[in-house]
Amino acid sequence: MVSKRRLAASLLLLGLVFVGAFHAVLAVAFDTGLASVGLGLVGLSMLTLLVVNLPALGEG
Repeated sequence: MVSKRRLAASLLLLGLVFVGAFHAVLAVAFDTGLASVGLGLVGLSMLTLLVVNLPALGEG
């Protein structure tokens, strides 16, 4: 079973993934040159999401 703390962390990180993706899309649309910031945020959030939920994969 997933703990409330792990669920809260997962939802927070999913929110950061969407914020990063939105930032990257808008950076490309408005040609600000900051798309790498959004993509970096997406990558880091996805990696952290994997690390947070990795112990849950072994539970059953």
